[in-house]
Amino acid sequence: MRRFLSAAMFLLLLPATAWAAPRVAVQPFDGPETGPYRKLVAKIVARHGYRVVTTLRAVSGTGQYPGLAKEKKLKAFVVAHADDKGRRIILSFLVWQGIDGSVIGRWEVSGPKKKMGSKITRDFWRRLGPAISKARAPFPDEPPPAPPMRINAGSSTITIPARRKRVRPAKSRGGPKPVAASL
Repeated sequence: MRRFLSAAMFLLLLPATAWAAPRVAVQPFDGPETGPYRKLVAKIVARHGYRVVTTLRAVSGTGQYPGLAKEKKLKAFVVAHADDKGRRIILSFLVWQGIDGSVIGRWEVSGPKKKMGSKITRDFWRRLGPAISKARAPFPDEPPPAPPMRINAGSSTITIPARRKRVRPAKSRGGPKPVAASL
């Protein structure tokens, strides 16, 4: 019960900007034994303030990225391909921009499988972080909801009469005076 209350308090005190963090998809990596590397990349991206989406399947063509980005509200996609060379592995990373599906970042790293995790931890964000940061999400079809407003539409209890401006007759300077006539 105590854990539930502390988790609930944490969610209530969490700033609203944390909920609106940009979303980045870390796609399934192509190649053998890439699960640990994908989890590591997802942790690195999340550590830098992004909401990581790992539930999407790999796409069959790059033309699907803009539609998928618009549907899922994604800023970027991180994709990797692995070449297994026995005890060594070569990982090729690509960062695709959500707005148009173009490649905005590339990085290739190779080394022994035992040391690949530390290489990714050390260099991934330095190499591909700027590309993820400058990626743009597609524009939504509908505008965001308007901020809440307070409008007092009730009647006022105090009525103030409108002030009327008094009209003064013009001063004449020796000209003809108006004559009143009655019939």
